[in-house]
Amino acid sequence: MLYKRNYLELNSIEKSELEKAKKFYSKAKLRNNFGISADELIKYHELLPKASYHYNSLFPNNYILFNYEMHHENIKEIFDDFKNLVKDINSNERSLLNFIKENESYFILESLFYSYDFGHHDAYLFREFELPPNYLVDFLLVGKSSGGFEFIFIEFESPNKEITLKDGSLGNGFRKGIKQIEDWDAWLDSNFSTLKNVFKKYQNPKRDLPSEFYELDKTRIHYLVIAGKREHFNGKTYKTKRKGINNVRIKHYDNLIDKTEFYIEAKLKGKNLQ
Repeated sequence: MLYKRNYLELNSIEKSELEKAKKFYSKAKLRNNFGISADELIKYHELLPKASYHYNSLFPNNYILFNYEMHHENIKEIFDDFKNLVKDINSNERSLLNFIKENESYFILESLFYSYDFGHHDAYLFREFELPPNYLVDFLLVGKSSGGFEFIFIEFESPNKEITLKDGSLGNGFRKGIKQIEDWDAWLDSNFSTLKNVFKKYQNPKRDLPSEFYELDKTRIHYLVIAGKREHFNGKTYKTKRKGINNVRIKHYDNLIDKTEFYIEAKLKGKNLQ
């Protein structure tokens, strides 16, 4: 679970609010000959308890689409702490992973959807996602567009150690992350149909898994390694970054920070992902 509470259940107040919202929606449709005005739709979403968006989603405890809320009132302060952790020369990938988990600061990962053209219809995040029996994915982002669901498998590496060589070639930090993803890719080629068994652990029992979750389509699969900082990259590194490596994108943590800053400002101004 991503969150401290279980979104597979609603409390009594949330259940009551959900019923009121449903009744309002039904009456509005009847008044408008089974249509609903834009103002009434806004009112309907205002009446819905925020937890209901999780509760009705495909994976209630992994839902992260913040069209209707940001989980943290002090989101900027939390993000400042994350930026300071990235700057700390003693930080490693584990300290960053632990920070995101302990603070439930998943907006940092959701910001990555701005680099892709999906995730604006529906979005989920899985932490330490299993590819049994041997692999754990640091983060798996699952996003939907009008073309269906797509998947971003993300590996965090150190922000400080063995990032690049003197000539700008990728150092061991990136190479280790890319090798890890190559192992995941081979696993998916052989085992993707069994992945539905992992997703079922998180699935809403009232919802069916779409075919994208058990029928392999490599055009829906994306890989990302994040390591190092802007200072570690030179012209050669950026050329590698633009090209990618065998369908693997690379980013440094300053890229992630930039995306998150843009995301926070956009969301606080009420703009959507796309």
